[in-house]
Amino acid sequence: MAVAVIGTGKIGSTLARAFGAAGLETVLGSRDPGAVADAPVKVVTVAEALAGADTVVLAQPGTAVDEFLAEHGPALDGRLVVDAANRLAAPVQNSAAEVAERAPGARYARAFSSQGVEVFADPLIGGTASDHLFSAAEEDRAAVEELISAVGLRPVYLGPDQYELVDRALWIWFRLAVAQGHGRHSGFRLLTDSDAPGSDARD
Repeated sequence: MAVAVIGTGKIGSTLARAFGAAGLETVLGSRDPGAVADAPVKVVTVAEALAGADTVVLAQPGTAVDEFLAEHGPALDGRLVVDAANRLAAPVQNSAAEVAERAPGARYARAFSSQGVEVFADPLIGGTASDHLFSAAEEDRAAVEELISAVGLRPVYLGPDQYELVDRALWIWFRLAVAQGHGRHSGFRLLTDSDAPGSDARD
């Protein structure tokens, strides 16, 4: 998998570092590569990053996505776009509709948007990997799971077209981590009977 992470802020840099450390071919795309210091992977222009990628992770502020799509939408044709950006002030936090309009040939997934960067930087909470909720088409499920696992999180698939459900998880995380004071290094864990000691998931 060749990954282009668009955005060189905390989330973009943290994800790129994890992807690169896991052996994924990863670059960061920036409008001004020369201004990026101490990058964990190679930094190139956005156009260069997109040209060499089959998977694109949008790790920009949500307010920057429309401009990115207006300029680079056609270059996303045939690529998997993993939307990690949040339009926090908008009625809908994800950019599924905008990607579909500006890059109709792209495939869309929603991930890395429902927890803070602190969890991406250190996915073990009390010695246990946090779960990470995501939505993607079934044919893209394995690719997104590979990305989430590369960060050290346990992927939990919500099915296709469940982007707004992923968005709701962000607000639950905010409520627990910030408003309820549990701290930003907080995560989720899905527990099932197969997690019980001595159980066999095949039973």
